[in-house]
Amino acid sequence: MMQRDYYAFRQTGLTNVFNELEQTAMALNQAREIRDKVACRQAEDSMTKAAQSAVDIDPHLAYLWFWSKRASEIANSIRDVWQKKLQTTTIPDAFHLFPDISVIKQMPLLSFMFHIPFKLQKPYISKDEKDFYLLDNPLRKEKIFRVPMVAATSWKGALRAAMWQLNYKEEDKIAVRLLGSPRDSDEHQAGRLYFYPTFFDKIGLEVINPHSRETGVGERGPILMECVPEGVGTLLLLYVPFGPVEQKEDERRAEVAQDLEALAEGVQAMLITYGFGAKTSSGFGMAQDQLMGRGKIALRAGLPDVATPTLTSPETEQPAPALPRYLISPTQLHPDFCRPDGSIKLEAEYRALLENRGKKYTRKDSQLYAKAKSWWEREGQQPAEATIEETEHKTEPTSIETPPVSEWTFSSLSEMRTITQRVADRLREGVSEA
Repeated sequence: MMQRDYYAFRQTGLTNVFNELEQTAMALNQAREIRDKVACRQAEDSMTKAAQSAVDIDPHLAYLWFWSKRASEIANSIRDVWQKKLQTTTIPDAFHLFPDISVIKQMPLLSFMFHIPFKLQKPYISKDEKDFYLLDNPLRKEKIFRVPMVAATSWKGALRAAMWQLNYKEEDKIAVRLLGSPRDSDEHQAGRLYFYPTFFDKIGLEVINPHSRETGVGERGPILMECVPEGVGTLLLLYVPFGPVEQKEDERRAEVAQDLEALAEGVQAMLITYGFGAKTSSGFGMAQDQLMGRGKIALRAGLPDVATPTLTSPETEQPAPALPRYLISPTQLHPDFCRPDGSIKLEAEYRALLENRGKKYTRKDSQLYAKAKSWWEREGQQPAEATIEETEHKTEPTSIETPPVSEWTFSSLSEMRTITQRVADRLREGVSEA
């Protein structure tokens, strides 16, 4: 009801412009009948100016008004002026609609975030729900700033469809963990994955001409569709591994590793193979494998054994000194060998830890423990005892240490898959957590 009143109000503001357009159209037809070229040009200029006035007030209502009266020439003049003025704005950065990837340090352990600046290979097409619009196929836009967007729900649907193609069906446990249970399910389980919308700064027009499969001739003529031309967007995903309170740490790490691998595979397939948005079967909504800038993965956990890619060249890169497997720094023993009070575990305790993870305690594990114990007796015991003694005599409150966060960068979706595979493998082996 309110929408009808709004357009009724707009129509009263367009009355004078409508009359001017109709009079100009009559003058143009008369000039054509007598073949007066000068009068034709004057009438065409007058129609363009009147069409500009209509577009400034409301291009969609003006176009639909004359289209319904079968005044196609006036309607087309309005559409031509609107097409030349077609542009978009940007949402001010002051609104902070998107979190920085550093907020992962405030999330629970084993949470991670993806930041992917992709580039469209073919235009993106979607469907808005606006009733009064100049075209039958408007692009979905943010309601206030009218900026083209991919809604969070659209990303979720596109990823679910891509993962379905990869045999992660709706009932698959990984798909349920990431995206939640199906609507008709009785479980009503929410997904661990949180999607953010993507906004674009350009609007274009795409022309399609459907042909008959029998005759090969166009059936309805060219159709104009709003689209996002080949530009840049950002896909931002947040994963929080909530689950049963009684779940064991090793089980949760295994689940996060599985989810990380499946998510990277699904995102790559969605962006470069299956596409997102409308008309993906015709190639629309596809992105390039190469990214526009550096993508990022941030994980709320310490992974000392996973190398972080850098932007330095191989000639100038200075490799970090290799550490033994039982150390995470030159002065710190790996947590697998430490008790909560900082002392070294007994070999039986270390063996029980590995067996609880489903591993078999081998001769190599025994030798690794012997090396760790030897290092501890030689270098680690005295600093640890000094630290404990200092802590006992210290009366001032200690500051809370910043939780460990591991970050990796990548320049392509293929590289993203490689990095996530290494991270997932390391997660299954065990991580260092604060």
